[in-house]
Amino acid sequence: MRSAAPRLAALFAPFFAGILVMALSACSPTYDWRELDVADGAARAAFPARVRTESRDITLDGSALAYTLDAARVDQAVFAVGHASLAGLPDARREALAKALMRSLYQNLKAQPPADLPPAGTDIAVQGEAGGKPVLLLARIWVRGDLLIEVVATGPADKLPRAEAQTFVHSLRFRQ
Repeated sequence: MRSAAPRLAALFAPFFAGILVMALSACSPTYDWRELDVADGAARAAFPARVRTESRDITLDGSALAYTLDAARVDQAVFAVGHASLAGLPDARREALAKALMRSLYQNLKAQPPADLPPAGTDIAVQGEAGGKPVLLLARIWVRGDLLIEVVATGPADKLPRAEAQTFVHSLRFRQ
């Protein structure tokens, strides 16, 4: 008498294969792009997932700033646009704050900032570490009108696809 096990295995193999495919696809992040106004309407950016907004006070180069961050998460990667008002500050102070924000991107990932920081609006790529693991960060920083604005994509080096990070960072467009 033959066992029914081989026939049952053959019968259910497509079912289990389908479950495996669904489980694996559930583990891979999905990017659901949507454009949103950011920085008090001064710009527009394409986010890869639902956005949450948080505001808090930060200290940057000795100055207290009210800082707002619009951020989306995909897997362990974060895609964010942050801004702070620089109203009433002289141009030299605005530029100093932009440079301090650039330096902080490196320092937060335990990476040495370059002696000559890039000009505003230029791509910044930092490979550093957080929690003992390699982290990648792509960003741009501007002083635009009365606003200090940064766009950042960051996450574990193996969880942040560079193409999606660049798509996000390059999506920020200023309104006229």
